[in-house]
Amino acid sequence: MKIVELNKNEYKGYELEYEYTTRFHYAVIIKKKKNIVISIKKKKMRKTEKKFTDHLFAEYIENPRAFAIFEKKKMIGVIEGSLESWNKRYRIWNFIVDKRYRKEGYGKELFKYMVELAKKEDARAIVLEVQSCNEGAIGFYMSQGLHFVGMDTMSYTNNDIEEKEVRLEFGMRLK
Repeated sequence: MKIVELNKNEYKGYELEYEYTTRFHYAVIIKKKKNIVISIKKKKMRKTEKKFTDHLFAEYIENPRAFAIFEKKKMIGVIEGSLESWNKRYRIWNFIVDKRYRKEGYGKELFKYMVELAKKEDARAIVLEVQSCNEGAIGFYMSQGLHFVGMDTMSYTNNDIEEKEVRLEFGMRLK
């Protein structure tokens, strides 16, 4: 399995098709009385298919680097990240393995590669975003040693909680 760095000039704007099926979501419950009490519980939901697109090397990313695995000439997995200079965290912006190649170790290898790169760049932590309904990805991230570090209940819409798609942040200390 060979991981290669993608040339920014060649892959800038390259379209990534995210696609997953889920039967669970992590329900965010916020109760406000005397104190604010937040709970996140895994709950079953109707089988739902999610699809969205993103692009490599977006303008807002500070010094992005992307790495991929190819089978023949087909990209079957890609990870993109960058060191956030202001806080020394390494943020993973895009991470996808083609659904036909999942659970074969490609994601583990790409993630391990990015962790080593982040350490070489003297990052203190690695962080990423995941939707609360992407139960498969959450399970994968937790198996790689990441843990819940925060959330944004109005990242995608003003009704993220009701729509069962809250932005969760996962991370891992590197130092």
